[in-house]
Amino acid sequence: MKQKFVMPGDQLSTSEELMPGDGTFEENGIIRAARIGTYVVDEKHRTAEVKPATSTPVLLKKGDIVIGRVVMAKEKMIIVEVKHVSGKPRSISSDTDATIHVKEIAQGFIKEASSEYKAEDYIRAKVIQVSPSVQLETKERNFGAILALCSKCRHPLIKKSHGLECENCGNKEHRRITEDYGNLDIQHL
Repeated sequence: MKQKFVMPGDQLSTSEELMPGDGTFEENGIIRAARIGTYVVDEKHRTAEVKPATSTPVLLKKGDIVIGRVVMAKEKMIIVEVKHVSGKPRSISSDTDATIHVKEIAQGFIKEASSEYKAEDYIRAKVIQVSPSVQLETKERNFGAILALCSKCRHPLIKKSHGLECENCGNKEHRRITEDYGNLDIQHL
């Protein structure tokens, strides 16, 4: 595998030899670097690529696992502000507003989306669409609320055998929760 440091616009190869890959573009049959980094030839796929010299901002992609804060819970949809992409150390540079349609919450029938999540809940979800708008789903078992607050006193709800309960006021509530609800440190995702 050949490697060398390149600058944007540097000629890397021709389109007869390789295909343009990540961090490159083709111009008049010439493959050029689109960013500062290390030029790498992917022999398996026969592509020219430039690995970035610095970490790049995170753009949401279909299939990403995200952590988000519920902004609003409506009858047919949940509005979420995406806060973090799992496995990515940098903040998100693209649109962070997302929605979960009622049919994307669970495998079975859900009458009202607002019965599964409430405002200020933190959820783990999967990105199923990024354009024209970001759409999420929480159908799988490891997706759902990872932290929920009591709707009466705003203290964290604790997972009990019968559901979620507020240890401050005793209020019992329902949420669609993850298997690891309550065992996450949101600061270290």
